[in-house]
Amino acid sequence: MHNQLHAPRLLLLGYGNVARSFLPLLASRHSWLEQELGITPLISGIGSRRTGFFTHPTGISPTESDLMHSIMAIGNISEDAETFIQAGRAAGANVLIELTTLNPENGEPALSSIRQALTAGMDVITANKGPIAHAAHELHTLAHQQNVYLRYESTVMDGLPLLNLAQFTLPAVDIRGFRGLLNSTSSIVLSQMEQGVSLDDAIRLAQQIGVAEADPWHDLDGWDAAMKTTILANALLNAHLTPRMVQRTGIRDLSQDEVISAAQAGTPIRLVSSMQVTNGSIVATVRPERLQADDTLYSGKDIGIISLETEAMGIMTLTEHATGVLQTAYGVLSDLIVIQRVRHKN
Repeated sequence: MHNQLHAPRLLLLGYGNVARSFLPLLASRHSWLEQELGITPLISGIGSRRTGFFTHPTGISPTESDLMHSIMAIGNISEDAETFIQAGRAAGANVLIELTTLNPENGEPALSSIRQALTAGMDVITANKGPIAHAAHELHTLAHQQNVYLRYESTVMDGLPLLNLAQFTLPAVDIRGFRGLLNSTSSIVLSQMEQGVSLDDAIRLAQQIGVAEADPWHDLDGWDAAMKTTILANALLNAHLTPRMVQRTGIRDLSQDEVISAAQAGTPIRLVSSMQVTNGSIVATVRPERLQADDTLYSGKDIGIISLETEAMGIMTLTEHATGVLQTAYGVLSDLIVIQRVRHKN
């Protein structure tokens, strides 16, 4: 018998590309969620600085034809994210889905929003790297104290089940390190530059695809990759890194001639994230490297790839062939499903 006690009432903070892909995806999986988990998610509110902060008094089905319009038409308006979360919680929301813009400096204001929701007894799902890179340990401790869940599969490699894989299917494998191409934007930009496309035009293409950060230099200066490297090191190896502890060099200073000549030589330049345990200490780097043809990462140079070095399974490599906003949205959905399954099991 399915337990409806924890039927998810979702509060979406942030209404950009990921949220606009997540809502239709959630609607399309409505029947599956009902049949497999016995849940019928409702949207308790949608808020962003651009559109305003609206909470619905009873919650609305994600299958509603014009969801945002319906919420705006009869919803209650809040002044800011803090009052929006308060209003959503009062209206019965029990999951915050935090999808706001990255701030690589300190993760704010998203960090405060996540902290507030956890304190209020809400599960939290986020695709935002900032809060997790800067404060994962604190947030996990808070979630444990409140008996709620914090999940963030989409913070690294979109919806590829990397964190779930490590947590649920590789127990005690002893991960020793990793190397990967974790930033899609830099790979797209470098690949385009190899073909003679200008840096500015290559950036515009990445933005059109929907993978670039709001400020693309967060990608190209290596901040996005440093965040992901931090998140993985902390999640997979129980490290206690912060983004500033990652040795970071971006691709800003690479000339187009340098990029083209490297590619023509068969050793294309890509932004490589790596983390190794050396003499008991963790060394994490993000830097441009020329990939040799026999490098494991070479096959993923235009998509997305990560190799995990493990004690029990040797080297395992995961490749993401599709990078885009739908994959990120799926990562959010998978986190929601994981939380519901764990709650049902308990």
